[in-house]
Amino acid sequence: MTNPDMQPHKEVWAAVRAKRPLTLCLTNFVTVTDCANALLAVGASPVMSLDEGDARDLAGLAAAVVLNIGTANPPQLAAMLAAGKAARSRRIPVLLDPVGAGATAMRLEASRRILDETGPAVIRGNASEILALAGALGETRQQGVDAGGTEPLLQVEEAARAISKKYSAVVAVSGETDLVAGGTLVSRLSGGSELMTRLTGTGCVLSSVAGACVGAVPDRLFEAVLAAMALMKEAGSRAEAALSAPGRLGEYRTRLFDALGELSEP
Repeated sequence: MTNPDMQPHKEVWAAVRAKRPLTLCLTNFVTVTDCANALLAVGASPVMSLDEGDARDLAGLAAAVVLNIGTANPPQLAAMLAAGKAARSRRIPVLLDPVGAGATAMRLEASRRILDETGPAVIRGNASEILALAGALGETRQQGVDAGGTEPLLQVEEAARAISKKYSAVVAVSGETDLVAGGTLVSRLSGGSELMTRLTGTGCVLSSVAGACVGAVPDRLFEAVLAAMALMKEAGSRAEAALSAPGRLGEYRTRLFDALGELSEP
């Protein structure tokens, strides 16, 4: 542990390793392996599913449920809704990652259905996605589903606060400066690495890790989400610093997983 600013988050990271929360991820096929490996790296127990009946049953066993609409189709959306409703009925926290919300009508409608029918405890997206959910378009149409957008941070904060109030959820926005809003609380985090934007799936990984943190300390949602965001920022920075040569993306991906594991160890 080299960054003293990470110290307040160590308790949450330690809780993940101690409790090994079963984290059910209904995520996209592009990043499912990375999400599972990231959960293992931080000490959680991943389980993946896209079958409606299976996902509903697993939600009853999980400590947290992560719903990622990155490659959702109608059967997968049905599975997400079933898992989310089952989790909600058992007061198991649900995290929504509205990948590309605003890019297409299907993605925005899927996000809205999950929000309205499952009541996620946490919503984690980039600036464009959060603005889309708040009723603004953002820049996803021009830049693709992983776009972070160039929206002013104050505008994004207002959108995050509005969503947090409407859905009684913690809203996390990842970007060059991360933002976490919940109730009257707002925190910002700097750091990380630009190389994270050049790998697909780092946002999906972050959502999965946030799910594990929420599953470990479900009574402290804001702290849990903030700890996950801080862990990803610090891991991204540490991974870049460890590269044998600048810009080596293959090596960076491996170093990122190594850093997630090393940082979260006692």
